[in-house]
Amino acid sequence: MAEWKPLMNEAMQLEASDTIAAFNKFRECIDAALGMVQTSLENESAVGEAMESVYGALAAYAQQVMMELHAEDPGAGGVDHAFRAGQAYGVSCVLNHIFDSLRDPNASSLETLDEFSDQMHEEILQTCKQVDLAMILLDAKGEYVDE
Repeated sequence: MAEWKPLMNEAMQLEASDTIAAFNKFRECIDAALGMVQTSLENESAVGEAMESVYGALAAYAQQVMMELHAEDPGAGGVDHAFRAGQAYGVSCVLNHIFDSLRDPNASSLETLDEFSDQMHEEILQTCKQVDLAMILLDAKGEYVDE
């Protein structure tokens, strides 16, 4: 299994000279890091507890951003609304496109959190659609949203 740190260094060195190669190297880095995390999850139950806590922190952050959006009550389509929607969407994508691939053989908590984050992502997508973000949106499973 490849080490993620050297891959990250290689990708960062490629950023200025070869965007496509850097993009591909970052993908390799993601896969290597997730592979290492999955191996750790399988070998030590405490890792699952730590991953659950990180997942909880990211989910709470995305929800906090959404509460900030509701509290500020900016008009849909405005810069503030688009910024908050994009901010929540980005964090939700990390949860749904990175963490969802991990499974803890010692507990089902990551699978339960997967269901929660999918629902949260769908709610955030509705907010993103309100502001018509100028970007291609992905659903909770990483598929393109056709609407």
